[in-house]
Amino acid sequence: MHHPPSGEMEEFFEDSELFVTGGSGVVGKALVEKLLRSCNVRRIYVLLRPRKQLTAEQRLVRLRQATVFHVLAAQKPEELDKIVAVPGDVSLPGLGIDPSMMQRMKGVSLVYHCAATVRFDEPLREALRLNVGGTLEALKFAETLPKLRAFVHVSTFYSNPYLTRVEPKYYSSPMDWRLCLRLIDDVADDGMLNALTRKLIVGFPNTYTFTKNLAESLVNDYRHRLPVIVYRPSIVLFAVDDPSPGFSPSLMGAMGLFALVGAGILKTVYLGKDIRLDITPQDIGIKSMLCYTKMGYEIYRQGPPADLPVYLSSSCTHVPHTFTQIAEQMDTLDLWRDVAFEKNLMIPGCHYTDRRWAYQFLVFTKQILPALILDLLLRIFGRKPVLMSAVRKAYQTLEVMQPFMFNNWDSPGVTDMESLSKQSEGSAFNLDAFNHPDIHGLVIQSCGSMLYSIRTHLLREDPKTLGRSKRILRIKVFLYRLLRLFLLYKLILWLWRSYLAHLF
Repeated sequence: MHHPPSGEMEEFFEDSELFVTGGSGVVGKALVEKLLRSCNVRRIYVLLRPRKQLTAEQRLVRLRQATVFHVLAAQKPEELDKIVAVPGDVSLPGLGIDPSMMQRMKGVSLVYHCAATVRFDEPLREALRLNVGGTLEALKFAETLPKLRAFVHVSTFYSNPYLTRVEPKYYSSPMDWRLCLRLIDDVADDGMLNALTRKLIVGFPNTYTFTKNLAESLVNDYRHRLPVIVYRPSIVLFAVDDPSPGFSPSLMGAMGLFALVGAGILKTVYLGKDIRLDITPQDIGIKSMLCYTKMGYEIYRQGPPADLPVYLSSSCTHVPHTFTQIAEQMDTLDLWRDVAFEKNLMIPGCHYTDRRWAYQFLVFTKQILPALILDLLLRIFGRKPVLMSAVRKAYQTLEVMQPFMFNNWDSPGVTDMESLSKQSEGSAFNLDAFNHPDIHGLVIQSCGSMLYSIRTHLLREDPKTLGRSKRILRIKVFLYRLLRLFLLYKLILWLWRSYLAHLF
């Protein structure tokens, strides 16, 4: 298989017009940023759904101010003008795009369908409407583009969770996507559809993986009509070094949990001890997806392929560490305290257990009780209580993530990683991270950079306050230890007076 060197990559995207759905999401924003910073594209159309208080143009203004563009805004601010807002909605016929805008977009040659609901507990009707119906509308729109070179469907590594090993190939779906879409219209009662959900998604842990599987089946049916490819990244987290070391894109999902640990709110996680750290660093994921775009285009130049081109991005083969090993190393090196948050109400750090009873006990003693006490103090001082709400959301998030925290999936890792690394070495599309001579050291270093990025880019805390935050945290740790000693003293004194004193 031919792999494009960096010069060919830049030439491939040169002066192109692109269309991105889900451009305000984590993957979509990172994709737009990389294209604008490293490729001389002509224009990027981004589908933006108008909201009650914001038009698509107003959302575009906010999008251009997103922290993911901090390097681009400093180096090439004029590139941000190439982003064009397209008012619309993936759940509407024709994506809800105005005919005049559709006419304006006839020059689009590359489509990236990133839009999806990523909520694991999304009701089936909404998940089908967005993840399957939205994909169908995006494909129909792509059929109207006379210059289309590639349609990239961003799926997920977990679209076939009933398998123990995932290969870069299409797997037939156990359900028909057409039948499932008809359910939206035929079963009007939400209660009935929700009651049917568990039977419909058997073999899938949630509606997210189920509907992403159906969407792949839909894309596969279009492989003889459009140059479609499927890209399956695992959990997209922080960047290794692009646009900046450890850059963290969002407080949604796993990144939000890291922030809660740093704030001292999340103190315990229920997790299998042998669960591998399987992530897709944001920059590795975007660079590889862009490489796969050109590879897919080259395949379709030879005619419609017999099999749908599918590409994976997974770190499990390249980073042979468990999540617990990395987390314990972070605690050993005191990374949480080296990047002390201003907003840490309790001592940062986390305990990991694979015993349910221990987890429930620790949640109650280390999260719920302290949160109740601190919320009570906030009420007394006239402040809004917030901790129990954060603890509840963290608990619910971890509960819906359980299938991924007690199961490993094997794979070849990043598809054609070795060849891609050689071809892109030293370029703006380099994939060197997974071939690093000290991969363990790089992971730990990236975790430290990630925490700093969470502090700076997501919590928006001034780097100048880091020294003060460290000092305040040291005082909190000292006072916390004093409190524990005092409580231990009181416990021993009570035991002595109640049960032991009369013996002497």
